[in-house]
Amino acid sequence: MTLAMIKLLKPIAHCYGVINAINLAKKVANEYKDKNIYVFGLLVHNEEVTKELDGYGIKTIDLTNKNPLEVLKKFTSRDIVIFTAHGHPDVYEDILSIKGVTYFDATCPKVKECFNAIRGSKETIYIGKRNHPEANAALTQNDNVLFYDINEKFDYSQVKTDNPLIINQTTLSFLELEDIHKEIKENIKNPNIIDEICDATLLRQKAINELGDDIDTIIIVGSKKSSNTMKLYEVAKKKHLNKAIYLLENIEDCKKLDIKYKNAVIASGTSTPLNTINQIKEYLENK
Repeated sequence: MTLAMIKLLKPIAHCYGVINAINLAKKVANEYKDKNIYVFGLLVHNEEVTKELDGYGIKTIDLTNKNPLEVLKKFTSRDIVIFTAHGHPDVYEDILSIKGVTYFDATCPKVKECFNAIRGSKETIYIGKRNHPEANAALTQNDNVLFYDINEKFDYSQVKTDNPLIINQTTLSFLELEDIHKEIKENIKNPNIIDEICDATLLRQKAINELGDDIDTIIIVGSKKSSNTMKLYEVAKKKHLNKAIYLLENIEDCKKLDIKYKNAVIASGTSTPLNTINQIKEYLENK
């Protein structure tokens, strides 16, 4: 009799950028116990991480349907502000500096690398998802940035040069990006394409893409608000039409489903805590 098996598809759980952001937030909480500490938006896109930060007395500000500039103006010198891993416009820091508010920057190093490239370019086409915080911040890095929304048709008549910088949100799918790059090459004479999908995201997508026929079930763990988690799920759905594929945010989601498997893998977005992944694996192995 062959026993059912579940394995973790590596890399798994938090990436370096997420670990760095969480550690920074915890360090600030320990050093400024007499201050009000706020994360300006979601530090990373995972509700379990937000709950963990709550335990440290760190308040997360939900910016949905809010004007960020107006929210920033309400902080005082009694407050500490932590900017998220997704990056932010420089003007946010200017507002806090004028008000004498201490702030910390948890922006992922890979995102900063992307922003620096945009700043040094004469013309940029930035590929991303509309209203994602990383994309919003990227579009403020230079006055000559054109936005290529992955869900809309791009207007090439806007492009003024033959060799604009082509760069992208770090959490996109490499499969969709391949198609977009092909289209851009057909419409622009000499595009300077820099693929900025972060290594942690790319490795996970390729590991999912390369799964063999012996695997019958794929479980993606992460928040539906997480771009890289949703892209991982999209790669799985596109590549593995004959496999059972599940998207779970936490153990509660898992318990609601009757997941049956023979050979399963669990993969995760880069902001998913290892504890959440292990809870799901243990539950499925012992139910």
